[in-house]
Order: sequence, then C-alpha cells, then structure tokens
Amino acid sequence: MKRQLWPQTGKAIILILSLLAYGFIGHKLWHFTHWKALVNSVQVSGDTLILFVLLMVLWFLNLLCETKKWQALMAPFKSLSLKESWQQVMAGTTTAVGSPSRIAEMGGRMALLPAEQRTHAAIMTTVGGLMQSTVILLSGAITFLFKSEVTDRFNLPLHHILVAIVCIALFTILLMLAGIYHKKLRFYLRIIRNIPINTVLKALFWTLMRYLIYIIQLYSWLWLFGLQYSTGDFVALATIYFLSITIIPSHILIDMGIRGSVAIFLFSSADVYTPLVLAAIFSLWISNVVIPTLFGSYILIRQKLIKQAVMQKEA
Repeated sequence: MKRQLWPQTGKAIILILSLLAYGFIGHKLWHFTHWKALVNSVQVSGDTLILFVLLMVLWFLNLLCETKKWQALMAPFKSLSLKESWQQVMAGTTTAVGSPSRIAEMGGRMALLPAEQRTHAAIMTTVGGLMQSTVILLSGAITFLFKSEVTDRFNLPLHHILVAIVCIALFTILLMLAGIYHKKLRFYLRIIRNIPINTVLKALFWTLMRYLIYIIQLYSWLWLFGLQYSTGDFVALATIYFLSITIIPSHILIDMGIRGSVAIFLFSSADVYTPLVLAAIFSLWISNVVIPTLFGSYILIRQKLIKQAVMQKEA
C-alpha cells in the first residue's frame, strides 16, 4: 500500500508546486505598478531592435548553459541528450518557482527520470546549486576586496561585510546538511566523492558562463530602458546585487520585493528614475523565470499525459 501511495504523493506535490508557481507569477504581474513607465521608456529604433535581439540570444545562451551544466552533472549516472537535459531543467524551474529558496527544483528534474536515477538527480541538483552559490559568493567577496569606491556607499567596515558573508554561507550549508538524515548523508557523500573531476570542471565552467550571461543580461535590460553605467562600476554593482539576493533569506511571496529593493538601493541615484530600475529587474525575471516556467509546466503536463496513456494501454 505504501509503495502505491508514494507515486501519487509525488504527483500531488508536483501539481501543487506548479499551481503555486502560476499563482506567484500571476500575483507579481498583477501587482507590478510600473507597466506605464516600462512601456514608455522603450523607444523603437534600430538600436533598440538590435539590443532586443541580443537579449533573445542571451536568453537562449542562459538556458543552454544550465542545460549543458545539468547534462555534465548527470553524465556519471545517466547519459542525457541535449533535449532531455533541457526538459528536465525547465521542469525543475517550474517546481522551483513555487518553493522557498528553490528547494523544490530537484522535484521537477526527478519527475522526468527513471526511479533508479532520482536520488542521483536530487544530489546533483544540490551540487549544482552549491556551485552557483559559491561562484556568486566569491565574486561578491572579490568586489568588496578590490572595488572600494563602490563598496564605500554601504558605509560598513569591509571585514564586517566579509564575516557576515562567510557566516551566512556556512549557516546555509549547515541547514542543508541538517535536513538530511545521518544514514543518508554518508550515502550522499560517497556518491559525491566518486564524481569524476572532469565532471566537476565541466559543470563549474557552465556555471561561470551562466553567471557572466546573467550579468550581461542585466546590463542589457538596464540599457534598453535608458539607464547607462560605466562598465567597471556596473560589474561591481551586479556582483553585489546577485550576492545580496542569494544570501538574503526569502520566501515565494517576498522574493521579487527583495530583488526590487536591492536593485533600487544599488542602481538608483539622483539622476536615475527608480521605476526604470524595477522595470529592468522585472524584465530579467520574466525572461529567466516566467518563460522557462511556462515551458516546464507544458513538459510536466505532457509527461503525465504520456504516462497515463501508457498505463491505459497496459491495462
């Protein structure tokens, strides 16, 4: 009876997370109060069209990097085609949106894999997330160390900032480990220790590439809305921005509020129109979260229909 209950429970969880994702997206779209500023700020011209095409290319490259990263992470356990890897990434995005700190991302990826590969998928999703967090933490720390003219605006001693970053990172890792049963922890660590170094390096490469693309995307969206910054200052502020939204604890209902607040603090000034900063952050969120979520929900629904059709034939 228990064996029959678990698959049904898993399907119910996936459905609930998908509905939460749509509810969250709908809520944010409905309550975004700067639609007029967003539309009025974009002037149709040759440069605008070129920039928009660039943003589409960057969006594609962003998804490609995460797809290749997932393909590399799963290579020691299962050879995934580019299509299979992309589908699992999209499905993971759908379930992640409906959960605090994206903890349910592994659920969507696991749902499209055979039962015997799901534990590996859960572990490698966590490994991939830790890689991303590490890159973001290190980039932000380097900015604080070497870009003092930017960090001076925070009015905080440098060593206090670095200590806070390290403490938050360690606390987050301890919380993750505390959520794993002791017996399972040894099993997970054994799998992680056996991951080939080549796999780690490939996944790390795609993590770095995606991080760079995120920074370029943000710069391009700000430029599209008429906000221009010197390249050096922008890169420094962008690393701090991504660091901040990574380490600040957030929940589904306040995530966009945090992103917007941090962006206003970092990118606004006396000559910068605040709604345009919010419009750029909102557009970045639409392209990298909402659109993949729509793809992922279609993939999950299609997968469920295929399974039902197969079960009906076998019956």
